Amino acid sequence: MKIIPRNPNATPAATELIQDLEPISEDQDWPELVLFNEIKTPSIPSTLLPCWLGEFCQAVSESTQTPPELAAMFALSVLSTCLQGKAIISPTGGDYWEPINLWTVVALPPSSRKSEIVKQLTAPLKEWEKETERRLQPLIDEAEATRIIAQKRITELQSSAAKESDQERRKQVAKEISELKETLAQPQVKAPKLFTGDITAEELQNQLVKHDEKMAVLSDEGGIFEVMTGLYNDGKANLDVFLQAWSGSSVRVNRGQREVTLDKPALSFGLTVQPEVMSNLGQGSKRKLRGIGALARFLYAIPRSNIGYRNVRLNLNVDPGKRAVFEYNIKTLLELTPAGEQPFRLVLSKDALQTWYDFAQFIEDRQGPSREFEDIQDWTGKLPGQVLRIAALFHIAENWLGNKEVAKIHIEKAAAICTLLIDHAKAAFESMSLDYATEDAKFLTAWLKEKGETCVLKRHLQRLGRFSKGSSERLNKALCVMQERGIISAAEKLETRKPTTFFRVNPLLLEPQGDGDKGDKGDNDHH
Repeated sequence: MKIIPRNPNATPAATELIQDLEPISEDQDWPELVLFNEIKTPSIPSTLLPCWLGEFCQAVSESTQTPPELAAMFALSVLSTCLQGKAIISPTGGDYWEPINLWTVVALPPSSRKSEIVKQLTAPLKEWEKETERRLQPLIDEAEATRIIAQKRITELQSSAAKESDQERRKQVAKEISELKETLAQPQVKAPKLFTGDITAEELQNQLVKHDEKMAVLSDEGGIFEVMTGLYNDGKANLDVFLQAWSGSSVRVNRGQREVTLDKPALSFGLTVQPEVMSNLGQGSKRKLRGIGALARFLYAIPRSNIGYRNVRLNLNVDPGKRAVFEYNIKTLLELTPAGEQPFRLVLSKDALQTWYDFAQFIEDRQGPSREFEDIQDWTGKLPGQVLRIAALFHIAENWLGNKEVAKIHIEKAAAICTLLIDHAKAAFESMSLDYATEDAKFLTAWLKEKGETCVLKRHLQRLGRFSKGSSERLNKALCVMQERGIISAAEKLETRKPTTFFRVNPLLLEPQGDGDKGDKGDNDHH
């Protein structure tokens, strides 16, 4: 019989209480060990981004000691915010085209420094808003004064017209009123607004009307999902404007006194959320988000957290030169304006088109019943279009709006990113399909593997953060899942003054997996 040594790093209290237990043997009658389907999510290197953007993202990631996927994915949404509505991309130049706005979401635990990444990447957007508002302020004030004067004049004319007996004079007044109303109907000079953090469907419609049919939601929280599923509307989801603004479809709203007309709205998303937000997307009213195709529009990243492995003494500042280039280029992209009223139309070069066809066929061959992407084919079905969108953003980021033909290198990099994101999407949708008990059981299993405990006291598990508040029912449900999977034994009692419940841990769980320890930053496991 092989004796499994007790972990020397186990908590002293646990060691004292279990030291007299019978040794745990490998040939003990354990049920089959059924582990959770852990999906390894690959790293998304900043080198796949346009040079100036990738260099800044890498510098920010190193400075904040955050996974590279966090900055890289959020940077895609920042690019999208800058360029959405300014261009479209058609692979062949025919009827099929894609807008170039993106929806991204990155899931990392609390204290992963998500807010710092959001702050640094949105800084030039905020600066541009303030600088542009200061420049436009005289025009804004003049337009507001003109509007007030026109409204007062209309009121005066309407009053005098009602008293006017001369028919010709009444016609002249009516004509003047009509001209003044046309003036009020003209587009107004407004302070620019590029993004918000939280918005209802109705207010999104208003903001799109006000700001040239373009808006973004950039946030380090996931509250927008609650709003989308009816938080402020008695649980009634109103998602049409979100979905239409992703695809660039026209919006027509006529509800009583409310009328909204949008021709080609564009909406970008850039969210950094906690894993619990991601798993909650498969619960309750949020399940409708997948049923109507909303979740299929997001690009997901589930990086491996490096919390517990950061160097607190490391003090790396972002290179000022890289920051200056990043800020200058972002502001330059914001100032780009296509000639004429229509978006700039991009097409693929001949070799870029063949590369895109190859990727699209790669995806198509793996969809359908019993094939690799069957469970996420609502998401993968949109991936060739996502490649076009990303490639267009990369092309403009390096060429501005001076060249209509997208080169092969941009399609290759966009396809590489989307290929890497497939496993991230699998991990994301898997987490959405788990119930709370299974999610908690996954957490406890990972904790046991990391601690290397051969036995564990129930009261120690109860002290863990997610179980420390409220009743013990939540912990008990997770323990039941673990027992059904052969991860832990049935509960046993220690004959102490106050009976102490403990569980044995299946020794197979603690065997090395041959894929490196958790401290290896190059190995991204999804937990």
